[in-house]
Amino acid sequence: MKNKRKPKMRRGRYTTRLLFFFVLILLGMTGLFRQESAPERFGPYAVERVIDGDTIVADVDGRSETIRLIGVDAPESVHPDRSRNTAEGKKAAEYVRSLLEDKRKIYIEYDVSERDRYHRVLAYVYLQDGKTMLNEHLLKEGYAAVMTVQPNSRYADDFYKLQRKAREEKKGIWSSK
Repeated sequence: MKNKRKPKMRRGRYTTRLLFFFVLILLGMTGLFRQESAPERFGPYAVERVIDGDTIVADVDGRSETIRLIGVDAPESVHPDRSRNTAEGKKAAEYVRSLLEDKRKIYIEYDVSERDRYHRVLAYVYLQDGKTMLNEHLLKEGYAAVMTVQPNSRYADDFYKLQRKAREEKKGIWSSK
């Protein structure tokens, strides 16, 4: 009489292998094995001027482009309705000016949408060193608050953490709150 246990063992091995295969597929789908490359940065581009704490103008491939920083909102400083302009907004604009003017270069990184409804370039802006992200720096120092507009939210979680820390430390716009 033949041993009936052997086929069950084979079936067990087959089931185990199949289960292992499906687990690998699921892990791959969740991104555990996916190696995401760093987002591409473009530049260097010459800064032409600073409009306010979250908007600058730069020479991008020979065109003067208005660049709106993604994920941050600095207080108003040049709003047509002057009652909306604040001292904090002027401080934020001056701070950005101190970092970017005097023929400084920047690098930009896009997210999902490259332009907003006003046709401004939407970007994460890196300082001349290519490492320091201006958007993050403004949040860290308390010169801006987080403003997430979908679909551009690549760094939203990091931005909220920086804002929380600046608020706890009562930096910049959070000093009187």
